[in-house]
Amino acid sequence: MPIPDFLPDSVLVFWTRLCAWFSSQVYAVMLAHAQQHLLVRLHARLDLQALVTACAGYHHTAGPGDQPTHPVAYLVRAVLVKTLYSWSLRECADQINHHLVIKWFVGYPVFASGPDYTTLARFEAWVSEHHGRTFFDVTLQQIDADFPGERRQPQVGDTFAMQANAAKEGLVRLIRHTWQCLLRVLQTADPVAYAAVTGQLAAVALFGAPDERAEFYLDPAARRVRLQTTVVAALHCAELVQAHLPPTLPAAARQPVTDRLADLTKLVADEVAIPRDAHGAITRIEALPPKQQGSYRLGSATDPAAT
Repeated sequence: MPIPDFLPDSVLVFWTRLCAWFSSQVYAVMLAHAQQHLLVRLHARLDLQALVTACAGYHHTAGPGDQPTHPVAYLVRAVLVKTLYSWSLRECADQINHHLVIKWFVGYPVFASGPDYTTLARFEAWVSEHHGRTFFDVTLQQIDADFPGERRQPQVGDTFAMQANAAKEGLVRLIRHTWQCLLRVLQTADPVAYAAVTGQLAAVALFGAPDERAEFYLDPAARRVRLQTTVVAALHCAELVQAHLPPTLPAAARQPVTDRLADLTKLVADEVAIPRDAHGAITRIEALPPKQQGSYRLGSATDPAAT
């Protein structure tokens, strides 16, 4: 059957409306089967107008040119989806263009092209510079409003990195550093006890000689000797502190000292084995293999909470 001459022209006249109508029909069918999808549920709950308003300055508001290809409202939702699913910029752009639920959530009609990764990168960099916390704060406020009970529950999380006033230290260095911290709090708590302890401790055995070789230059046997010398000296000095700390010392002054002594006790118990003879004398010091080391081992003397 021949196509009437007027039909192609008529279709072209209404092409934009036809595409919009078809897109709405496709999305209607899709949403009927995707009510439990996370993004469908979020779309019904999240109010992103505050984010859109905050980011309105991303596009120039004066000068020649067409309307922006990618409205700020779409880019806001795109960055939200990227963060939600921990996607890279390329992954996010690909998902927007090829996954109907995601394309609908972001705001694009079925036949529209989503942003490429460079567009997302520019917008994300602009947001980071001008509204570093806005995305986090706005979404968290709405989560708190929707789940008032959960916000008061203990939260358990995991991370591969953290910011702490701490630096990773080798075992010998960690023992020595813990002792330096202990001596500082002892000096503050009771100068008399501090003087008595420092007068009797074996400083070279505990802290090393000024000209000692760095540990990474030592062979395994020399490292074992240094570890044994340091641990034995540290345990002896801990006994000195306990012996000279006056029982009448106020609790507020005593607590920092006992906390540091507890750090030292845990550090030694978690990291080394200390065989003793029948008389209780230490026969040797051995570093424990990883599977036998204690849990939540101290990672820093500066910040004992960094385990």
